[in-house]
Amino acid sequence: MSVRHSWWRLLLATLAFVLWAHPSLVGLPCAALLLIGPANAPSDRPGAGGPSIPLAAMIGILSVALLWLTAAGGGRLAAVLSAYIVLVTAAFASLVLLRPEPILKRALRSILFGGLATALLIQIVWGTDGWSAIGWEVTREASYTMRWVIEVSPPAWIDAMYALYEPMVRFVSLTWPGMLALQTLAGLAIAWQLHLRLTSLPLGAPLARFKDFAIGDGWVWGIVAWIVVLILPVSSALQVAGANLGLIAGALYVLRGAAIVMTFAEAFGVSSVMLVIFAAAAAALAVPLLFVLPGLCTLGITDTWYQYRRRLADAQHNPRK
Repeated sequence: MSVRHSWWRLLLATLAFVLWAHPSLVGLPCAALLLIGPANAPSDRPGAGGPSIPLAAMIGILSVALLWLTAAGGGRLAAVLSAYIVLVTAAFASLVLLRPEPILKRALRSILFGGLATALLIQIVWGTDGWSAIGWEVTREASYTMRWVIEVSPPAWIDAMYALYEPMVRFVSLTWPGMLALQTLAGLAIAWQLHLRLTSLPLGAPLARFKDFAIGDGWVWGIVAWIVVLILPVSSALQVAGANLGLIAGALYVLRGAAIVMTFAEAFGVSSVMLVIFAAAAAALAVPLLFVLPGLCTLGITDTWYQYRRRLADAQHNPRK
């Protein structure tokens, strides 16, 4: 994919992300990448990338200001979120400089390092009581969100929304670390693509096409861990760890399944616009979505053994087989 590809997809992705997660999860990493690009420039291009420095400073200042407002206007959860974003950004920028590897691996390592550092910080500052306070804040926020969803739901959906109220609040309260990790993955990916558009000194290649999205086969154990904590009596700590690992693995397999669908759709002449319309309809109608997401996840998991895209490529190159 060309670095100078049209902006509209990236801008739409950024806008969607800002509606879903904290903007600084994109802004701060993007500013860091724009700053370390000129610093890491080759000696034969000493002045290259200069215009990106003021832009990086502006994005960085805005991101830090948003983090400060978040921490100042919220409780412990807001403070933890702000600290986590700073730590993840530092880890990601360091790994970009130190380890030439795919962006997904860098992002996952950054989430691991940032998460561990944040957990250590919570333990040092607030002790074990801090975890209970943060969990209570997460439950409260999830409860407020579900109440708002019920208020804006059509009258025909009210009973169903009330039935989902408590299960959804419990699920969100249990899996908020995993959801934050998924938001971080998306934010770092968008930040990487933005920095490629905004500098003349990119720190690496752009992301591969979504149709080529792949993850390591070992992620299947995340699904296994989730199933184990669902059916066996385990400690609360293992239940939280297994559920969050399963959420992350499940989301990655959904993306893998969607990439497979896009590959086959292209091979059979189905346009991307039709797929987007179908996805929007599934998102608007909750019942179809409940079938689409498990189907995509199953497709992504079974691709571990069946390698659907490789089989399709072989069939296209060797039609007589």
